[in-house]
Amino acid sequence: MQNLIIVVLIIVAVVAMVLGGWVSFSNFNDNAAMTIHKKEVKKDTEEAVQKGEEFIEKAADQGRKLIDQSNDSRSQQTDSESLEQTETRRK
Repeated sequence: MQNLIIVVLIIVAVVAMVLGGWVSFSNFNDNAAMTIHKKEVKKDTEEAVQKGEEFIEKAADQGRKLIDQSNDSRSQQTDSESLEQTETRRK
């Protein structure tokens, strides 16, 4: 059963590579050839890495904004509590 799963995963990977333009097959008379297009693989990999970096940068920026908002709301609460305490003392 485990061997069958491995074979299916290999087939799926090869089909994905063919659909992605990374691999092609050809027949020459009695010979068959499988070509791996290294430039396509490299280009697609570089694009994926670049998009991943952009995604991480955006996520980090959003995280920083949320932290800043949280800190701002805490400081506003502290300021309003200080004002209330000051007013209470004056009375």
